[in-house]
Amino acid sequence: MTALRITQSFIPKQTRQRRRLAALLGVFALFGCGTSTPPADDPNPAATTSPGTNDPSWLTSRGQLPAPDTDRVEYDPRERLLTFHSLPAGDRWMVQLPDEERARFVGPLHQLPEGVDTSRTLVYFTRPGAKLSAPVTVAQIEAGRAPHSSQDRNP
Repeated sequence: MTALRITQSFIPKQTRQRRRLAALLGVFALFGCGTSTPPADDPNPAATTSPGTNDPSWLTSRGQLPAPDTDRVEYDPRERLLTFHSLPAGDRWMVQLPDEERARFVGPLHQLPEGVDTSRTLVYFTRPGAKLSAPVTVAQIEAGRAPHSSQDRNP
């Protein structure tokens, strides 16, 4: 029995050490070293995300996605032009005119027809899986961009 204790291993010592080091590096590669991802360069992350924005399409506990942020959607009343910010993943902007039964997909810029009632024109976004956001009107978007009366100066 003592002969087995002094018998050299078939695998050299350096090879065993290399295997252990490779296994340790493999564990670190799989699980990382515990550091979190660096923060994005966005100075105000609360302004760009809202509850439900990153919901997967299979999540059914929320009836609707939150309404679009009216501060990030712009409306030029002279040109009747809506300018939308980009949406994540496959989300798409939709506009529903007052006389239309269904909304239509629109791009990042959308010009409204002349004489349309902005208080009844709805803007929202949709997510694949038939999930819709709560709608806002173009009038609400326009009101959100109006300057505050507290900033008026007396002559």
